[in-house]
Amino acid sequence: MKKGRAKKLLGICIFLMGLMIFSVLPVQAAAPRMYTIQPGKTWTRYDITGDGKKDRIKVVRKKSQYDGCWNGADIYVNNTKACAINKAFMDMSIRIITLSNGKPFLCLRGGTDNDISVFHGLYQYRNGKIVQVVNFINETYGRPVNEAKIYLSGNTVRVRTEAMSYSLGYCTTEFTYKYQKGTLLRTSNYGKYIKLNAANKRTGLFAAAKNIQAYTTPTSGSKAFVIRKNTGVKILNFWIAGNKMYIRVKNGSKTGWIKAVTFKESQGHAGSPQFSRVMYTG
Repeated sequence: MKKGRAKKLLGICIFLMGLMIFSVLPVQAAAPRMYTIQPGKTWTRYDITGDGKKDRIKVVRKKSQYDGCWNGADIYVNNTKACAINKAFMDMSIRIITLSNGKPFLCLRGGTDNDISVFHGLYQYRNGKIVQVVNFINETYGRPVNEAKIYLSGNTVRVRTEAMSYSLGYCTTEFTYKYQKGTLLRTSNYGKYIKLNAANKRTGLFAAAKNIQAYTTPTSGSKAFVIRKNTGVKILNFWIAGNKMYIRVKNGSKTGWIKAVTFKESQGHAGSPQFSRVMYTG
């Protein structure tokens, strides 16, 4: 009897110790995930409203009188229209992103011929509607093309987009977004250049097509130096806020910021008015 009680007591002790150990173990956050879905089909495996429950999601493209073209798309969540996209496109991509904290977002893109993007960004379900919270397109300073590459880590999203920059030609840029204040917000106004197709293949430099004024910062308006025509320019990174964009450059031993070329300023030019041998394509 005593041995039986001892074994029983030992078992209870081991069980309680196990509970204690389990209770102090850190909770592992779920890995972020991304899924691609297709229009025209009802999907029932994903949570898009953020309540932790699986929803019914369907993207319906609007027919056009032209073959291979659509007049827009409607997005339905649980049989209710939550979003209307009223821009014509030829192809559409739809990705569902779920962060480590379980918060879902949509990445939507519509493209036309030459892979030009007509809408492209991150969307979130809010109060019965799917609304755009991040716009990848800035037509003031370049022509957006192709589908963004997205990299997930925890509650952070790195986005690489491609564009025909009116200053630098075809390039790939990167911004980082982090979940805060209930949505995804850009972590900085400073972005990275990942690839610059028009840079000299040997030196990585651009050649100034004219004298270019450089500034000390992208916001001060204080003049730093003048980049002389035909001198080499190294592109470092860029700054963008609202409708203003500056490019950080190095010219010789000097570093400063130049104003990015706008769509209006590019008119009448076959290539960049700032740099030689930078042609617009697409």
